[in-house]
Amino acid sequence: MIEKTASVHWEGPGKKGQGQISTETGALVRYPYGFASRFEDDRRATNPEELLAAAHAACFSMAFSFACDKAGFATSWLDTQARVRLVEVAAPLHFASS
Repeated sequence: MIEKTASVHWEGPGKKGQGQISTETGALVRYPYGFASRFEDDRRATNPEELLAAAHAACFSMAFSFACDKAGFATSWLDTQARVRLVEVAAPLHFASS
């Protein structure tokens, strides 16, 4: 079994607070996120939905490549795009699709 970890440090209240995301591998080290990067269009930081979309795209690409290899098809490259949508239907927020 393979287990990977990430951690978040959050300071401050909800809309005014700021967080930092770090991963075990060091791919993200104190990478910023907050209300503006999640619910507004602040592109100076990331957000959980963007990270989920990246994880889905990466996982799918690798799994599809393995499936192609197993079926006897050689892949030289793959481009995958994933979209995660967070909608407010009623409190609390929930994921509508991923």
